[in-house]
Amino acid sequence: QLIKRHAEKYFVGVHPSWQSNSSEAILKKEIETVGLLSGNRHIVISRQHYIKMKLPETYRRLINEGIELDFSMGYGTINGFRASIAAPFKWFDLLKNEVTNLTIYPFCFMEANSFYELKQTTEQTYKEMQQLYAAVKKVNGTFVTIWHNHFLGTDPLFAGWKEMYELFLREDLYWDFHQSA
Repeated sequence: QLIKRHAEKYFVGVHPSWQSNSSEAILKKEIETVGLLSGNRHIVISRQHYIKMKLPETYRRLINEGIELDFSMGYGTINGFRASIAAPFKWFDLLKNEVTNLTIYPFCFMEANSFYELKQTTEQTYKEMQQLYAAVKKVNGTFVTIWHNHFLGTDPLFAGWKEMYELFLREDLYWDFHQSA
């Protein structure tokens, strides 16, 4: 019910399992399941679990299953610009020498990298987000981030992360959005 209600208001995508990266049958089943749970919607958005990708196979499987937008292009251990670009782009299959209709939305920040890998405080992470956002803004890019539910919840382990995220939205993104409107 929860997924169906969310799908009525928001875009719903699939977060394929680790195992789906080596099995088209598993990927197909997971996409179908999310589609059914969201009220028979056609699922076109994806982000790989643990950013696990094997190119070109992962992207080809996603295309075969009707995925049109993918948010997996980024690092799983550090923050930065893995695709060297801060804007969506069509994936080019080098082996087939063709542009596909899969649009890649590269992300430059994932809070799990800051917390688990880089061992940053919320203050350090806030500054890093501001720097990344400024770099994206400078080139009129698209600022894509990844945030996990548990960082925004009530688990004492992640105390302060939700507040830092809200501060960033309020103090950095909010004013830029309203000044450009």
